[in-house]
Amino acid sequence: MSRPPGPPSDRRPGDPEAEEPAPIADMRKEFARKSSREPRDREAERAFLKNKIEILRSDRKLSESEKEEAVAALLRELDRLEEEDPDGRS
Repeated sequence: MSRPPGPPSDRRPGDPEAEEPAPIADMRKEFARKSSREPRDREAERAFLKNKIEILRSDRKLSESEKEEAVAALLRELDRLEEEDPDGRS
Protein backbone atom coordinates (compact mmCIF):
# COMPACT_ATOMS: atom_id res chain seq x y z
CA MET A 1 0.00 0.00 0.00
CA SER A 2 1.39 3.42 -0.94
CA ARG A 3 1.76 6.22 1.54
CA PRO A 4 -0.31 9.39 1.21
CA PRO A 5 1.54 12.44 -0.05
CA GLY A 6 3.21 14.59 2.57
CA PRO A 7 2.22 18.17 3.34
CA PRO A 8 2.78 20.65 0.55
CA SER A 9 6.08 22.47 0.61
CA ASP A 10 5.94 26.04 1.76
CA ARG A 11 8.57 26.88 -0.85
CA ARG A 12 7.59 27.51 -4.44
CA PRO A 13 9.66 27.48 -7.61
CA GLY A 14 11.33 30.84 -7.96
CA ASP A 15 11.39 31.39 -4.21
CA PRO A 16 14.78 32.99 -3.52
CA GLU A 17 15.14 31.01 -0.31
CA ALA A 18 14.40 27.72 -2.05
CA GLU A 19 17.00 27.96 -4.78
CA GLU A 20 20.64 28.79 -5.13
CA PRO A 21 21.08 32.27 -6.57
CA ALA A 22 21.74 32.31 -10.29
CA PRO A 23 24.95 33.92 -11.49
CA ILE A 24 24.47 37.44 -12.79
CA ALA A 25 26.62 38.87 -15.55
CA ASP A 26 26.70 42.47 -16.72
CA MET A 27 26.30 42.17 -20.49
CA ARG A 28 25.74 45.87 -21.26
CA LYS A 29 29.14 46.39 -22.91
CA GLU A 30 28.71 43.27 -25.04
CA PHE A 31 25.26 44.35 -26.24
CA ALA A 32 26.47 47.91 -26.89
CA ARG A 33 29.35 46.53 -28.98
CA LYS A 34 27.04 44.28 -31.01
CA SER A 35 24.42 47.00 -31.41
CA SER A 36 26.96 49.51 -32.69
CA ARG A 37 27.78 47.17 -35.60
CA GLU A 38 24.17 46.98 -36.77
CA PRO A 39 22.91 49.72 -39.10
CA ARG A 40 20.21 51.90 -37.59
CA ASP A 41 16.76 51.89 -39.12
CA ARG A 42 15.74 55.52 -38.64
CA GLU A 43 12.28 54.98 -40.09
CA ALA A 44 11.64 52.18 -37.59
CA GLU A 45 12.87 54.44 -34.80
CA ARG A 46 10.49 57.19 -35.92
CA ALA A 47 7.58 54.74 -36.13
CA PHE A 48 8.39 53.40 -32.65
CA LEU A 49 8.47 56.89 -31.13
CA LYS A 50 5.25 57.93 -32.87
CA ASN A 51 3.53 54.81 -31.56
CA LYS A 52 4.78 55.48 -28.02
CA ILE A 53 3.36 59.00 -28.26
CA GLU A 54 -0.05 57.63 -29.21
CA ILE A 55 0.10 55.12 -26.36
CA LEU A 56 0.97 57.86 -23.88
CA ARG A 57 -1.80 60.14 -25.10
CA SER A 58 -4.39 57.43 -24.49
CA ASP A 59 -3.02 56.18 -21.15
CA ARG A 60 -5.74 56.63 -18.53
CA LYS A 61 -3.31 56.04 -15.66
CA LEU A 62 -1.27 59.17 -16.37
CA SER A 63 -2.28 62.70 -15.49
CA GLU A 64 -2.45 65.29 -18.26
CA SER A 65 0.77 66.89 -17.05
CA GLU A 66 2.56 63.52 -16.99
CA LYS A 67 1.36 62.83 -20.52
CA GLU A 68 2.49 66.24 -21.73
CA GLU A 69 5.93 65.82 -20.17
CA ALA A 70 6.45 62.33 -21.61
CA VAL A 71 5.14 63.29 -25.06
CA ALA A 72 7.38 66.37 -25.11
CA ALA A 73 10.42 64.19 -24.38
CA LEU A 74 9.54 61.83 -27.24
CA LEU A 75 8.90 64.73 -29.60
CA ARG A 76 12.38 66.08 -28.76
CA GLU A 77 13.79 62.68 -29.65
CA LEU A 78 11.88 62.71 -32.96
CA ASP A 79 13.29 66.17 -33.69
CA ARG A 80 16.80 64.88 -32.95
CA LEU A 81 16.28 62.04 -35.43
CA GLU A 82 15.11 64.53 -38.04
CA GLU A 83 18.22 66.65 -37.51
CA GLU A 84 20.47 63.60 -37.91
CA ASP A 85 18.68 62.36 -41.03
CA PRO A 86 16.26 64.91 -42.48
CA ASP A 87 15.49 62.77 -45.56
CA GLY A 88 14.79 59.65 -43.52
CA ARG A 89 17.14 57.58 -45.66
CA SER A 90 19.37 55.90 -43.10
